[in-house]
Amino acid sequence: EASDRLEFETAALIRDQINAITKVSAGQKVVVDPDVEMDVVALAGTPGSVCAAVLRFREGRLTDKREFLFHDTADIDAVREEFLPRYYLDDEQIPKIIAVDELPPDSDALQQALNEKRGNEVQLYVPQRGDKAHLVEMAHTNAVERLARESGRYAREEKLLDELAQVLGLAKPPRAIESYDISNWGDGSSVCGMVTFKDGKPYKAGYRKFKMKTVAGTDDYASLAETVSRRAAEYEKYAELAKKGEPCSNWFGQKPDLLLMDGGRGQVSAAKEALAGTALADVPLYGMVKDDHHRTREGREIAINMNRGTFTFITAIQDETHRFANAYRKQQMKQKSYSSTLTEIPGIGPKTAKALMAQFKSVGAVKEATPDQLENTPGVGKQTAQIIYAYFHE
Repeated sequence: EASDRLEFETAALIRDQINAITKVSAGQKVVVDPDVEMDVVALAGTPGSVCAAVLRFREGRLTDKREFLFHDTADIDAVREEFLPRYYLDDEQIPKIIAVDELPPDSDALQQALNEKRGNEVQLYVPQRGDKAHLVEMAHTNAVERLARESGRYAREEKLLDELAQVLGLAKPPRAIESYDISNWGDGSSVCGMVTFKDGKPYKAGYRKFKMKTVAGTDDYASLAETVSRRAAEYEKYAELAKKGEPCSNWFGQKPDLLLMDGGRGQVSAAKEALAGTALADVPLYGMVKDDHHRTREGREIAINMNRGTFTFITAIQDETHRFANAYRKQQMKQKSYSSTLTEIPGIGPKTAKALMAQFKSVGAVKEATPDQLENTPGVGKQTAQIIYAYFHE
């Protein structure tokens, strides 16, 4: 088709890609009996992590390779005992043969469970010689190589955190970093996005969104002060529960090692004043601002751009915080816009429109809803449901 359109450069590129795919496909040899479904599983470990590698063979060929990492453990036997049942008995399709580097402690019970789930006998065993033994060695090599790659990444992240601690004069590397950015829109409303970096990587379970409750109008300083005050109050609440022996999995129950504000001295001063006297008052706090050359620096004017690694890391945190805060603002604007569309319906006020959006998530879903479904919305009675339905369908 590209040749017919006289796009000869494109045609040549596609031709070369087809040839490359054909060559790769031809090189994928049948390595086991074509009629056999088989998984090969092997584990490897370091002093701090264990990796389980699974090679999937279907119709004699390697069709998939999966690797699973378990951090903060060196007990390969314990991981093997937990991993195999969870992997195969939850949702995974069970093959006819499972070749492993070593059987788990209670292999008889696992064997019985596998047989029951598959509906016929599964061969779970450790191959001693031949091609299948070599495949187990291959799986083990995959696990070792994955651990080596992870170790390299971990080492780089550790180095970054060490450098950041030195640049900022911190007593120890900041393993838990929280960053905040205020985002405004035209009507004077503001929101704040909080992102968390844990051990040098984004930690999505620690991301939070704040809608201003006490600040009227566009005031970045006051909005930031309200946000960090609420963050401190949340930490203090969970800290009290922890003292009573109640475990907490909520990130707000963790105390950060470093707080970063998107902005300069004004933002830093507002946040520090808001945190004074709280349980987070002793957490190091810095601002991030773009200088005249659009480079990131801290509100305390530490020249991190002299250290490329730290500069790139802080800039990545700043950009992610800005992205997250803006995405939340756009989401709120969209919901507001949708709600205003619903208020055009006679008799529907902002409160009812908000309830409908909470129930149905979109105006389109409200439009598609039946009167009975509309009536199930809190605050919407039978008569109002009929009005809404009639507005969209008559």
